[in-house]
Amino acid sequence: MNAISRQPEDEIDEALAYHQGDARATIAALLSEREFLLREIEYASLALSYGFARGWKPGRQTPAR
Repeated sequence: MNAISRQPEDEIDEALAYHQGDARATIAALLSEREFLLREIEYASLALSYGFARGWKPGRQTPAR
């Protein structure tokens, strides 16, 4: 199954199963991965010119609900 056709519930179950059902460990791992990816975006933005990124800068905004 490819990533596009996967349902969010399947991914949640998979993440929880990876951490033997420990919700706190799953959340901690996801937050750690999020921090890593934010740092990677920040590093990549240093290599982008202002014109190429059209003024976009990475931020820590939360998605709208």
